Amino acid sequence: MEIFDFSKETELIAYLDLSNVFHWQATLKWRFSIYSVIEQLLAMKQMKEVRIYYGVNERQKEKSENFHRRLRQAGAIVVSKPMKWIKKEIRKDLFVKPATLSRFDDNAHSKLDELVRYLEERGFQIEEPKCNFDVEMSLDMLDIVDKVSGIMLFSGDSDLIEPLKRIKLKGKSIYLFGVRGQVARELIEICTKYVNFGKWYTGPKSENPTPKSGTA
Repeated sequence: MEIFDFSKETELIAYLDLSNVFHWQATLKWRFSIYSVIEQLLAMKQMKEVRIYYGVNERQKEKSENFHRRLRQAGAIVVSKPMKWIKKEIRKDLFVKPATLSRFDDNAHSKLDELVRYLEERGFQIEEPKCNFDVEMSLDMLDIVDKVSGIMLFSGDSDLIEPLKRIKLKGKSIYLFGVRGQVARELIEICTKYVNFGKWYTGPKSENPTPKSGTA
């Protein structure tokens, strides 16, 4: 069993890009409880704050705000803003991964082309929720870096590499949490220690994760 020792740190703040973290469930092949993640972090005597960044879905505003409220009740500081909905071009790779598409024969491609034409002719639209918090997370990390001995980052986003470089120059520890294939190599190379989230997490697990965020 792997031992995770953070005892050398005096004060830590955890930063969770929650949309990014929820996507880890597909790779893990089990669901975690975000409330248990918060509890596990706050149980550390060095933990000063647990900061969660997650958008508000105004199309399901009541449900979304209730979820944010439960996160705060669990002890987290929640940073939020409205999600944006981005229209996606209807293409074959929306339904089948490119690597799999390359193995299809002409008949399979013809069927998919037929599906795409059918959806376009009937005016179907596919939208994807988008709510990036790179700027907010970067500013928050840099604002408080002189008051902590290290940070715990739950994200795999390479856009955070520049603030992490500045944090490292100040001699602060960077603990990067992630799962296989979901974390940018640049982040792994700059961090003090990479922590496998699946091995670190000690809370309840359930099988067969759903693709929807905010349900853990």
